[in-house]
Amino acid sequence: MRYLTALLLMRASAPALAHAPDLDVPFAAPSNYTAHAQLFQERVTHVGKTPVWQIEFQGMNIVVVEGSDGLIVLDTGMNRDVATAALAKIRAQISTKPIKAIIYTHHHPDHVNGAAVFVPPADVANGKVPIFAAANFLKELSDEGIATLPIVATRAAYMYGFSLAGKEAEDFHVGCCGGLNTPGKNESAYIPPTQFVDVDGARDIEIAGVKLHLFHSGGEAASHIAAWLPDYQVLISGDEVQGPTFPNLHSMRGTKMRDANRWIEALRRMERYNAAWMVPMHGPVVEGAAQIKALLTRYEDVIQYTHDQTIRLINKGITQNELPDALGPLPEWLRSEPYTTEYYGAAADAARSYYVGYISWFSGDATDLAPTPRVERARREVALMGGRAPVLAAAERAFTQGDAQWAAELATLLIAIAHQDMEARRLKAAAFRKLGYATYNSNRRGFYLMGALELEGKLQQAGLTARYMNPDNIRKMPVALMLEQIRYKVDPKRAGAADRAVTLVVDGEGEPWLLELRNSTLKFHRGQAGVAPIVKLGRSALGDLVSGSQSVEALVKAGALSGEGSRVLHQIFNALDLTGTPINLVIR
Repeated sequence: MRYLTALLLMRASAPALAHAPDLDVPFAAPSNYTAHAQLFQERVTHVGKTPVWQIEFQGMNIVVVEGSDGLIVLDTGMNRDVATAALAKIRAQISTKPIKAIIYTHHHPDHVNGAAVFVPPADVANGKVPIFAAANFLKELSDEGIATLPIVATRAAYMYGFSLAGKEAEDFHVGCCGGLNTPGKNESAYIPPTQFVDVDGARDIEIAGVKLHLFHSGGEAASHIAAWLPDYQVLISGDEVQGPTFPNLHSMRGTKMRDANRWIEALRRMERYNAAWMVPMHGPVVEGAAQIKALLTRYEDVIQYTHDQTIRLINKGITQNELPDALGPLPEWLRSEPYTTEYYGAAADAARSYYVGYISWFSGDATDLAPTPRVERARREVALMGGRAPVLAAAERAFTQGDAQWAAELATLLIAIAHQDMEARRLKAAAFRKLGYATYNSNRRGFYLMGALELEGKLQQAGLTARYMNPDNIRKMPVALMLEQIRYKVDPKRAGAADRAVTLVVDGEGEPWLLELRNSTLKFHRGQAGVAPIVKLGRSALGDLVSGSQSVEALVKAGALSGEGSRVLHQIFNALDLTGTPINLVIR
């Protein structure tokens, strides 16, 4: 952007097009992208002569280990519907034995939101069925799954193409996983884990006569564990090998920086087991010690190359948005179709994430410290070019000449000034389609094509987040996660310097919770009875409050909430922004 104004002035001087460009972009998909989709088939695979089965289903895998008198299930799917269909496959094709344990490989939603379909929550609560996870599982779930849920849910919907239709939907698949078919309200059946593997530690367990060595790997996700079955030489790798694609070293849906060094170490550790079979949670089973070793080694080298070369360039003064060009494509000697092809992750996206993660957002040029506000800058640049007409003409000319990126950048200036400039919006949508149809990277393809729908006014943003924010799912959250969610919704214009506290006695929760609003910050603590007025309510009522679907007054009238603290609770919730305003990613 440093020389954008000069470029705009030069391009604006060219004559206007004689007529408007044809914005009807014919559908296309790269041949390697459509061929890659064939790697993902809905199937049940018996892993050799071992008691391990892999179910590939709707973009995610569930692994079943059959013991003498029961089953062990590793990961449980995206939601209740997916888990229900997977369980039917288990019962029809594997075994009708009872499920004795569940293991979560990590905290991402496509791995944990189906547990209550496989086992009754009461059996987990009373200890009959353990659920194993890493010791930092709940913290990571809160940090990535709760704090930024509204924006991440929106961005995930774009990245995974949830609103695409027709050919755009038929020929869209997620590069790690295949088709993510998550219809309906995306109802969660999550149950919190009850047994834990120490961070950087391991735990040996025996269930239904099957020995498993669970170890914390912490690569693709900080909460990641993997499982080794020593009697069968089977390694259940989770997402440490993320499927037949270049790994998603940074997720554009929105995550914390993924620690490349931890991921590299996880792969090295898995390599030392010399497994005969590797069973991932995305993509097919890998067979043979030599093949597994070669894959793990190549995956490790690709991650380290991307990370280390990015750091080398950062140390030469290359800034965040300059890194993709400076890094360039992966060298030939590291390429191995499909596991290092950028069907899902992309080196350029990872490089920009590393820049922020290692040295901050700041380029070092003090001009960036207090920049002209985005919309005001757009106004000034358009004025320098002579106004809207020459900017639109330059954008149309760029589109016609095959420079869709430049056309989109110019149209963005006009849309920033006037969100209802439909000529600019239609032009940018067409540019996005050209860019989207040309790429085999599913993340980028999703953002381009969903962005085009937003520009054309064909996207219902409210529905995108509703699938994740629906009250049914919130009611099922642990109380701590419900309260964590509203912590980030305090509106300082409403809360001001108020200092208020209330004791929440939630049915079935044992110790009460102290909820405190102070100086526009919301805090909650366990076991603080007697220091603030009391409110009694059930988990369902608390979920209704947190989701914004019910008010304190309505719950009092319905008899679902009582106590002398209801007035204070009303004041606290009045200070929260629970509106759930739909988020535009492109028209802004």
